[in-house]
Amino acid sequence: MSSDSEKGAKPKGFDPPYAEIKARQMGELQRGDQHWEVVLEAARDQEVGVIRGRIRFVSGAEHRLSGWIFLEWSDKEIEDRFTDFSAQELWNLLDSINT
Repeated sequence: MSSDSEKGAKPKGFDPPYAEIKARQMGELQRGDQHWEVVLEAARDQEVGVIRGRIRFVSGAEHRLSGWIFLEWSDKEIEDRFTDFSAQELWNLLDSINT
């Protein structure tokens, strides 16, 4: 019997139900007339047994979302990793996300 990867099928990406994503306001970025709320989102990955985290940027009706860039054992560790980002690194991440 052949596996999905041998058949050329893409592995399933991490896509938790919206109701299982925890969101926490982490601050804001402001440069000139640009203003973005920064939200840290986290969800348990049952398959791997860890917490995954990503960053959502919100400016009015516009949202930009990073990939699941954090992979830790707890919500606290996700928050700790987030706090390692400087404002400039957050701007760089925001600028790198296609609209």
